[in-house]
Amino acid sequence: MPKNYLNKTDFSRWMTCTTAAHYGWSDMASKNEDDAFLRFLAEEGQTVRRMARRLFTDAKFIGEADLKLADRITRKNLVNDTVTLFESCIIHDNFVIRPDVLIRKGRTLYIVDVKSKSGDMQQHRKGRMLINFYGDVRAAYKEIAYDLSFQTEVIRHAFPDFEIVPYFLLPESSSRTDNEEVDAARKVQEFTSEIISDEVLRKRRSESVLKFFPASNAISKIRATTESTMAAMHTAWLSKLRPKPQLRYQCRNCESRLKNGNDTADGFHQCWGKLAEPKPHLFELYQLYSLKQKGNKQALLADEKILAGDTSIYGISETELHGEHANRQKLQLHFQRKNEEWIDPKMKDLIGKLQWPIVFLDFETSMAAIPWYTGLKPYEVLPFQFSAHILYEDGRMKHREWLNTEDRIPTLYFIRALQRALEGTGSVLVYTDYENRILKEAISFLARHAPISALEREWTSDLLNSGRIVDQHEWILQGFIHPRAVFTSIKKVLPAVWKTNTDLHHHYYFKRYYAETSGSIIDPYKTLPSESIGGLDYEVREGCGAMQIYREMIRGIGASNPTAKEQLAELLRNYVALDTASQWIIFEHLTQQLGISNRSPDNLKIQA
Repeated sequence: MPKNYLNKTDFSRWMTCTTAAHYGWSDMASKNEDDAFLRFLAEEGQTVRRMARRLFTDAKFIGEADLKLADRITRKNLVNDTVTLFESCIIHDNFVIRPDVLIRKGRTLYIVDVKSKSGDMQQHRKGRMLINFYGDVRAAYKEIAYDLSFQTEVIRHAFPDFEIVPYFLLPESSSRTDNEEVDAARKVQEFTSEIISDEVLRKRRSESVLKFFPASNAISKIRATTESTMAAMHTAWLSKLRPKPQLRYQCRNCESRLKNGNDTADGFHQCWGKLAEPKPHLFELYQLYSLKQKGNKQALLADEKILAGDTSIYGISETELHGEHANRQKLQLHFQRKNEEWIDPKMKDLIGKLQWPIVFLDFETSMAAIPWYTGLKPYEVLPFQFSAHILYEDGRMKHREWLNTEDRIPTLYFIRALQRALEGTGSVLVYTDYENRILKEAISFLARHAPISALEREWTSDLLNSGRIVDQHEWILQGFIHPRAVFTSIKKVLPAVWKTNTDLHHHYYFKRYYAETSGSIIDPYKTLPSESIGGLDYEVREGCGAMQIYREMIRGIGASNPTAKEQLAELLRNYVALDTASQWIIFEHLTQQLGISNRSPDNLKIQA
């Protein structure tokens, strides 16, 4: 960020945490820089903005990097009575904005903020999308509303004689892509001004999945807050002093809370000082947010503990635990103190009821704000890959997998491949309810897009209603505590059991994931290989990364380079295979600890 201007990113940070904004001005490291989901959102935002430009005619693209020059060019163009500008620039009183679309019509300036967040036109027409029952901006849209409010205020002060009218341009959740929009989305090219007739423009807008949402009502409700917040931020920025940290539960997700941070590099530690040091920390208590203060159901117990300077997890007593998560919280505190693992003996009965051979199953999916294929809605989920480790009661294993490598809607092919893979198997173990949700969505999706899929839909419905699908995460949630696994996600539980159960390292299949660095056992996901393709490094170690690599394989470099395509495909296969191997590793650990291990001899061969 240029040091002499405040932009909407600064404002957003300030709204979340004033100290975080200061760290942003100081160029302090942020974990958001490596967040795969944020990268995905950024990519979607770029695509949506590119497609939004098709909905305007005879527009001028500013895009000048030098902010002062861009401001001069913008103001020069706004002298015209009618003009449409893309990526213009307005500077006023140390604030700078780069509106996606800025339109002048007479004495009215329309600011159009293009976002990848989906909107619901039916709800908006009823006045319920941006505004909630209480007349406030709905929480789901608050972030983008304040973003637009900030831009609106800068323009309002820069052009006080104009009426300012704010709009959102969003992917509309029930709209479907047509051929023209899909073709345009596939052509990634620089902006060129396009002059089309009003009739063509109206047709294009009516058929686009991107729709205009008037936002004046929502923005007016937060105008006063926006103005006062901007003033406070401006004063703090000019002072160059760090605002006094407001220590609270929300700091748990601080973007400056880095792994192994220290006082010079980690903003969280700079704010919290000694309160950041207890291990295990207060923030490691399972579902901490659910605990409220005595006599005040609106106030968090965590905030009370922080104010009292007690940030050890052991500062919470069992008498303070209540609600639906209390039982697990009590177990966590008890076994964390003892530094012991706990497995509910009832899990032995659950495992005993499984039908063999069992399957460890995992899906990977993709979605897009501007759908890749004609007739799809924004963010419709497309399953493109699965892995199935099939384990027999005597320890033998088969691995079956499928990956879509063609530029097509993969859902029907996915279901057909899954049906073949699960033939002759018993219980299907998944981790969380995600696979169930994808299968349910696939039934309705196929009914709309593949009328010849009656048999596939019937098979999928039968599987969902068979009772064969078992959620392994529920086992962990209800009956497993590990002092190294505060959270129950597979990517937290796996490293915990892997680093403490050394028998797993010698397993005939799992040993491929064993590695050490400086005497420390590495998380199996960090052993996955990377590839250098065209001078860029690619890797897949989490779900959003898998989606990005799939996109690169189908629409990016893999679309024109068969060698690169196979390299990217192999990264995806390695990743999803580890996802189901992780389920198996956890299962193997549980059976060992319960005395019902099915682990094979080291020399047992994997079945073809």
